[in-house]
Amino acid sequence: MSFRAGNHGYEMSYDCFRLGVAAITYSPLEATDLSKYQEGEPKKLWAQLEPTQKASLRRVAYEMKAGDVIYVKRGPEIVGKGVVGGGSERAYKFDSSGRLKSPDGFPWPHQVPVKWEADFPPVKIFLGSEPLTVKELSPDKLNLLEKAIGNAAQANKQTEALEGEAYSAEAVFRSRNRALIEAKKVNSGYRCEVCGFNFEEKYGVIGREYIVAHHLKLIAGGSSKTTLDDIALVCANCHAMIHTKNPPISIEEMRELVTQH
Repeated sequence: MSFRAGNHGYEMSYDCFRLGVAAITYSPLEATDLSKYQEGEPKKLWAQLEPTQKASLRRVAYEMKAGDVIYVKRGPEIVGKGVVGGGSERAYKFDSSGRLKSPDGFPWPHQVPVKWEADFPPVKIFLGSEPLTVKELSPDKLNLLEKAIGNAAQANKQTEALEGEAYSAEAVFRSRNRALIEAKKVNSGYRCEVCGFNFEEKYGVIGREYIVAHHLKLIAGGSSKTTLDDIALVCANCHAMIHTKNPPISIEEMRELVTQH
């Protein structure tokens, strides 16, 4: 399901996630509570919709029920997954309060309650080019999507584990080599070895004698001998970028990246 206001308009998915709903709207029926009508009524208003609009609105207003799963499309990615709530067979609710509106003030009142998954991993996947806001997935495409979601979630876990290991190693290193680090800092001018940034020059007294110690060798466990040459002093930004890869980006590579940009 897509939540964009128009082909290139405001992305409503953020608001839908915040409010715990899936929503849709079309101008001829933006003020009509469809829970009071049979499917396809009022006929004069439905007649003003395009066939694809009719199909999408019908699915939200008449077909979605509690327990159905909704996937959210934003551009080329699937960015959300949720389960339709509601205690009745028909989940549709008309929001007469107007709590969900696009920036131009246009209401999105045709809604179903949804419990959205937290920390959903965005997945880039092609599921067809049909111009539908609400599309029912075939079993084959559903299996393909769920497999992609599982792979993305596993990749995220591996990345988080690697990042945790890297920062844990840094903490162990700093604790083990505190005196050596301080000696290195005194002779450095507290300037980043990658980009040359100095915190005191930028922030004044609160940045005085501040710099981050980065261990150039991965700590394999146990005790290890460390020398001044095993330590690089870098600013917080460069340190974060160094650890975006595993193994960490070298100081020389980071200097090249900074120079290029």
